[in-house]
Amino acid sequence: MSKSSLRRELVVPITVLVIGVSVAIAWVSMKAGTDAVHTLTQRILIDMVNRISSATERHLDSALIVLESVAPDPKKQPQTQNFSDDLHNLEDKLWAASGLFMDVNNYVYYGGADGRMIGVFRIRNDFVELYWHEPNAPLRQVYKVKAPGDRSDKLRTDQYDPRQRPWYQSAVQATQPIWSKIYNDFTSAEPTITLAKAIHRQDRSLAGVVATDVTLKVLSDFLRTLDISKNSVAYIIDSEGYIVATSGEESAVRRVNGVPERLLASEMKSPLISETYKKSDYWQRKILQDNNAISSTQQLQLAIGTVDVAVSSLGVRQGLNWLTVVAVPRSDFMSSINQGFFQSLVIAVACVVFALTIGLTIVDRVIRDIRKLTSAAEKFGDGQALPELHIRRDDEIGILAQTLIEMENKLRFDKLTQVANRESLFAQINYLQKNAINKAYGLEVFTLLFVDLDRFKDINDNHGHDAGDRALVIIAARLKAAIRDTDTVARYGGDEFVLLLKDTKNSIDIHNMVEKISSLVEEPIALDDVIVSVGVSIGWASYPEDGEDYVRLIKIADSRMYKRKQDRKTTQIHLV
Repeated sequence: MSKSSLRRELVVPITVLVIGVSVAIAWVSMKAGTDAVHTLTQRILIDMVNRISSATERHLDSALIVLESVAPDPKKQPQTQNFSDDLHNLEDKLWAASGLFMDVNNYVYYGGADGRMIGVFRIRNDFVELYWHEPNAPLRQVYKVKAPGDRSDKLRTDQYDPRQRPWYQSAVQATQPIWSKIYNDFTSAEPTITLAKAIHRQDRSLAGVVATDVTLKVLSDFLRTLDISKNSVAYIIDSEGYIVATSGEESAVRRVNGVPERLLASEMKSPLISETYKKSDYWQRKILQDNNAISSTQQLQLAIGTVDVAVSSLGVRQGLNWLTVVAVPRSDFMSSINQGFFQSLVIAVACVVFALTIGLTIVDRVIRDIRKLTSAAEKFGDGQALPELHIRRDDEIGILAQTLIEMENKLRFDKLTQVANRESLFAQINYLQKNAINKAYGLEVFTLLFVDLDRFKDINDNHGHDAGDRALVIIAARLKAAIRDTDTVARYGGDEFVLLLKDTKNSIDIHNMVEKISSLVEEPIALDDVIVSVGVSIGWASYPEDGEDYVRLIKIADSRMYKRKQDRKTTQIHLV
């Protein structure tokens, strides 16, 4: 056998083996990374559509709350309450109702069966319009007002009969609050939807209709705040395929002969919206037809490449039939993985020079880290907090690990205070409930503390919102310092926090914790040039004693917090 033949027999097999093993390892790494990204993408998309649906339904619920504040449902009241259509009495109610959710429901109005009409429109904090139409009066009066009863500044008069309006006619034919079709508001040209409710007297005669408008621009503004990925899009459509809201800058309204006209999803210029809708039209309509359908995902092949799409039904409980859609190009998540694959091929050639054992050691480390990422992605999808990954790499796997951590921070933590957000709290509670039910030896107890800050509004009013934000950060740090490492602090909204205390033994432990938290939070807070302080009211609820789902637990804790707040106010009044 010649020397060249021996060299060939020694080098070629070893080279082929090392290259083959390296290529195989590169493929396994690519496959494992792709699977991890796919799992993570699905979880993120499901979380995102559910988050959008929950936030949107809260906006829709606010309209129902506004109407209930003006004319409560008799079926939900402990005793019969007479409805008064006296305009002066209604003026006070509409003032209060229009201020409940000014960003969403700033216009509340009433039309009577005898033609009377009153409406309060909070255009801005310093600009409120009052619409006033006495029964049998020829014209409606429009005033710029500062408070109930103010008639000092008349803006105009017009002819207006509420009984001729579509919202009135639809409501009197319905047995429950009814939504109008989406329309473009005449003044703002923004997509708007009206919720109207017929009101009857005790003798079942029609008193009139109370209604409120929901400006859908607030939904688009919310979608634009979401940080999903670089080229992603989120949008909401109604049952006819018209755009309700979108995270893109493209308007969902066009003007035809000066008249605003809504756009179908298929008519949008953004291919991520129009092509996604066209390709998944059948799938989306099937979800619309099944009101109980859960969120689901699909992969679509579009002209721009593979796109992951998640769809969820929305507004069923409120009497609407909308869909939430989130579309993310696969390239947004796969760019680092693809780059890493080509780097792995280059490394494979270089590995011929090195010993196979060194290559195998590197591969073992790669596989180990990929498995950590996959396991972490699955736990993240189940609502658990990410474990310590201990992945300290500068390559694509390290980037993926860092991306996973950053995504958890965006989805699980409050941006200002860096404590858990509401969605993370709910996920942890669900996880604890599931584990408690699966325990063979019985349920494990946990407790929710609902913390509401008193006099916090004074800080914002007297020192500005920046001071209020700094105070919230300090208070959140105090709350974290008051609890164990195994417990959780979550910002529930505004100046409200919820503490999740695991393995609480008895009511004495709970009350001791409440006193500890109250003492810490109520200590003076030093800002830049001023010392401020807040009070705190705390309510609690324990699982499973007070309830077996987080909605009831939070409701009970909130109720106890409110009672404690009222008791504190009563005590202060008596002391004075």
